[in-house]
Amino acid sequence: MSTGPDFGDDRSTSRTQAGPPTTPKRRTVARAVTPRATCVTTNDTLAGQPFGAELTTDELLRAGAKVVSRRCLANVHEKGQTDTILTLQHQGNQFEFYCLPEQRLLRRAVITNFRPGYGQRLRQTLDASTRQNGGSCAKVQIRDTERANNVSATFTEGKPAVARVEPYLD
Repeated sequence: MSTGPDFGDDRSTSRTQAGPPTTPKRRTVARAVTPRATCVTTNDTLAGQPFGAELTTDELLRAGAKVVSRRCLANVHEKGQTDTILTLQHQGNQFEFYCLPEQRLLRRAVITNFRPGYGQRLRQTLDASTRQNGGSCAKVQIRDTERANNVSATFTEGKPAVARVEPYLD
């Protein structure tokens, strides 16, 4: 009695046992968190001292800053007094100071290089503001309660790319 064709081997016994069937591995897709367009924070400390300690022209000049321009103008409060707008460039960053005979006040700063110490402190300020807003932001704006001091920044891939600091000046 024949049970089937003869192949010269017993196929039913010569098969190798395979392991359990494999299931395709799940791919985890990292989803990019879409940052909010603009986050606005009111914080007197962050807006008033974005670099931590106040930057001075002497510090910047000692660190290698170059004088880009000097512009004289009449003081609107003191008749006959001439003041100066001094612009400094340091490692790609630009600082503008309003210079009176007795003091020099930061008028504006544009930061694109966050490697110097003041840039790292500014980055910490921006990160603190982002945390206060609960997450990532494409742009950050920090103001004080009087809306006089302003810090604004644009972020690229979660890191500050450009920051503008504009303290209040009369």
